[in-house]
Amino acid sequence: MTESPHALDATLSSSWQLAGSWTTAGSRQQVSAVDVCSGDRVIVTAVCCASDGLATASLAREIGALEALAHQPAVSPLLEAGRHEGWLYMVTPSLDDVALGALVRAHGPLGAADAVRHAISIADLLHLAHSIGIAHGGITAEAVCLCDGQAVLRHFARTARVRDDAQGRAVCASDVFALAGVLYTAITGIPWQAGAAVPDTVPDALTALLHRALGPSRDARYPTAIAFAQALCAVQEQTLVAAGEVTGRDACLEFAPGPPPLSDGADRSLRVLHALLDRAEVSDVSPDPADPLVQRCWERAVAQVAPDDARLRALQCRWRLLAEQNPLGALAASEPVRHAPAVAPYRARALAAAGRAAEARTLAVRSWFDDDAPDLAALRSLTMALVLTRAFDLASLAGAADCANGVADPVLTAATRLAASHGRGASFVGDDRTRALDAIDGALEDRAPWTAELLVDPRWDDLRADARFRQLLARAKSRWTS
Repeated sequence: MTESPHALDATLSSSWQLAGSWTTAGSRQQVSAVDVCSGDRVIVTAVCCASDGLATASLAREIGALEALAHQPAVSPLLEAGRHEGWLYMVTPSLDDVALGALVRAHGPLGAADAVRHAISIADLLHLAHSIGIAHGGITAEAVCLCDGQAVLRHFARTARVRDDAQGRAVCASDVFALAGVLYTAITGIPWQAGAAVPDTVPDALTALLHRALGPSRDARYPTAIAFAQALCAVQEQTLVAAGEVTGRDACLEFAPGPPPLSDGADRSLRVLHALLDRAEVSDVSPDPADPLVQRCWERAVAQVAPDDARLRALQCRWRLLAEQNPLGALAASEPVRHAPAVAPYRARALAAAGRAAEARTLAVRSWFDDDAPDLAALRSLTMALVLTRAFDLASLAGAADCANGVADPVLTAATRLAASHGRGASFVGDDRTRALDAIDGALEDRAPWTAELLVDPRWDDLRADARFRQLLARAKSRWTS
């Protein structure tokens, strides 16, 4: 295509100051520009709709993918898109100088902990993309950028629709396989090739994960992005924590002294603020921060409760999440006491809202298993965290189990119905039931870190009436709290 989209210059000039001439990039036309307001560098990409139908369709799919995933921290934002004078165009940040491949070539491999953290972030993004029917199709070390400590995935030009069949699952698995190759590049500094060895300096758990993810047997690899992300989380927690740092699971099991009693005034203040948030969840009416009652309660709570008391932090986390719609602020509030059982349900929901699906699902599962009797607010947050991470079968199992225990709550009931409507409901046939129960039994004996995932077979509905399943479920909860 030799035609240049000068017809767009006037349209773009109100927001973007062009910083060069249009150049050809494959089937597209591109030009560098600067945001008039912020001074940030951007790239404008355009195709002529009349002369190249395939390129137009490709750019349209990329725009659609970026719009659908816009709230995810690991996706390159779409700053503007539109049509003008027969041209389709989009504006995105200029990230060419921070591509992972270029950084590794220039400065050497990343540390294992950083590489795993970035891989989890991209896997979380892929989990959401795949669940809404979008496959990336072109994950490489050049498509992953590092911006202010955050991994960002770009180049959605090869985006494909994911169907709910074997071929669609294979497309999603290929994204996971490609991401594992990028992880290999990040920790070794060289592109992955079939049969490549993992250096001895890489921790054994991470080496085993890479061997599985990049192994020759497709059936043995991680089938989904969330499975890969959770395996990475396990490696991160068990192997890559800093020296002397207590892991989340160990922190839950420590025999720490109970929290100090609250004064009557502080206790009432916390209860009132939680009650206002309860009403916000049930009736969708957010509390007014300027309300004198709200202000008095917050003043008393902050004055009379220690700043890092888990009960105050749990309230702050929940308030920022529900009243302020600020999941990042909620995470910041919970960070100093991130392993406290009182904070876990709300932090899990905040993680899910912030797009960190693997961490959210893991924390929600553990919190559900660790706490024999969570209060209603915590129960809502646990179930909603699972729904937000699209762990529908686990959410419906958790919600239905608690509803069966006499919990009658509109939010919990609605979340459970939503989860059940999205869950799969195939029936067990032949020896499948016995094999599933044996797998759960074996996982309990081995204290497998993802016991809860084994309880979430998509056909759990058939198992729920099985006496052996009920016994295993009770045994699982007792194991996780012992």
